[in-house]
Amino acid sequence: MSTRTRVLLWVTASLVMFAAASLPIAGQGGGALGRPGGLAGVDTEGAAATAAKAGPIPRRSDGHPDLTGTFNGSPGGVTHTVILEEHPPGFGVLGGQSLIIDPKDGIIPYLPWALEERDRRRDDANGYEDQVGHCEFYDIGRIHSFTQEYMFSGNTFIINATQHITRVVPMDGRPHLPAGIRLWLGDPVGHWEGDTLVVDSTNFNDRTRMSLGGDFHGADAHIVERFQMVDANTIKWTMTIDNPKVFARPWTMTSPALMKRIKPAPDFDIEDTCHEGNVDLVHLKNTYYQAHGKDAKPKYGTDTDIRK
Repeated sequence: MSTRTRVLLWVTASLVMFAAASLPIAGQGGGALGRPGGLAGVDTEGAAATAAKAGPIPRRSDGHPDLTGTFNGSPGGVTHTVILEEHPPGFGVLGGQSLIIDPKDGIIPYLPWALEERDRRRDDANGYEDQVGHCEFYDIGRIHSFTQEYMFSGNTFIINATQHITRVVPMDGRPHLPAGIRLWLGDPVGHWEGDTLVVDSTNFNDRTRMSLGGDFHGADAHIVERFQMVDANTIKWTMTIDNPKVFARPWTMTSPALMKRIKPAPDFDIEDTCHEGNVDLVHLKNTYYQAHGKDAKPKYGTDTDIRK
């Protein structure tokens, strides 16, 4: 079977898993709120009008940019939640250019063993191992296409995305947590570099994936996000990932489109129903055990997981 055929088969199975985590919202009467690919929580009628009113960068009392608001960096539809690198369209997935802006070839610089592991995860028979299909957390490198709320509370920056993925980022100069504490979203601490808000994260638990395509960064990743306001309604977001155990060099990605201020839908925080009616997980499980045998044990994480 050709590599292209296997990838297309995998995408088909993976879309089922994506639907398990996202589409039930639409079934609850949410309409566009449940549309996969980042439009959940968007008032699409008011978004264009808001974007047309861009002006000077708003500032807080301390002089730093005020990022407060609701932003979205998705071009619409299922795109880079599936594959971060350049990929063709098909099976309901929009084609897209690579989100990797460094290195310039747009390819994630995996070490040989890590590339082999990424490809193993990408195999359509292994979709059951992706935690998103189990209604568990999205990786912070996977929510770039989703609507996000930014706000400040005192000396704290708060990032609230759909699926109830919320990060509280202290800006008081504190150090990271002890190395033995591992978290789904890592331990974020923030600071300002001029007008750019920088979020520095470590202490990951190695159980998440950066895309349905199997990309991962490992437990010992050091991730630095930069939020740079371009104008009152636009934020340029980048994420630089370094982990010598997984990658040959640090690399940087960005969102499919610039983060644009939008008018949030009234029910942005609608209940995220996922476990209810998640029959697709049964199909993924059956596919997994048919491929690997009834005694197979799903592989979550890698040998870089500190808990092993």
